Amino acid sequence: MINRKVTKPLLRGYFHEWMFFISVGACIPLIANSSNSIELASTIIYSIGVCMMFGFSALYHRVDWRSRVLIIMRQLDHSAIFVMIAGSFTPICLLVLPGNTGIQLLFLIWIIAGIGILQTVLFTETPRLIRAGIYLVAGYVAIPYLSVMSSVMSMTNFILTAASGTIYTVGAIGYGFQFPDISPKYFGYHEFFHILVSIAAVLHFIVIYSIVG
Repeated sequence: MINRKVTKPLLRGYFHEWMFFISVGACIPLIANSSNSIELASTIIYSIGVCMMFGFSALYHRVDWRSRVLIIMRQLDHSAIFVMIAGSFTPICLLVLPGNTGIQLLFLIWIIAGIGILQTVLFTETPRLIRAGIYLVAGYVAIPYLSVMSSVMSMTNFILTAASGTIYTVGAIGYGFQFPDISPKYFGYHEFFHILVSIAAVLHFIVIYSIVG
């Protein structure tokens, strides 16, 4: 049974709370800018993933949940990360990558996301380092497709996509190893992780908006 007694840093959850509202405001014009049904479906899926991740993260970290509700919120928070990872690749798979290549990556990444969600629900006490590794694996399935991406994306979008993935990686490693714990009272390793996730998400949004626009 989960029993959270540890005092959280004062800034815990604030960054993702702000990012939730920013994401909602940014995703509405993104969806509205869609010019066909595939773009519309892609941007909706992407937007749901991003808003879910920031929304559930804010709810989980900003509220002092108790007992069974805490377990459910933790499952939602961790599961939403997988939805965000798969959702972030969906527009690239459907709107950028050619034919079967895009569909192949789309199915692969959503299957892995589904497995990740199942693992999150069934094993709520998975060690932090292992959980961080699973997140990285879910994102790294796109690595074999980087050469194709580089050939069909603009140089700017490819660099932003690579930078986003790199920042996510640094954040996940910091989360897994609980480093750097800059100021445990105000801004700990988890806040560092949230900041990097927010920066990476902004970079990826620029790419998606550019693709749809």
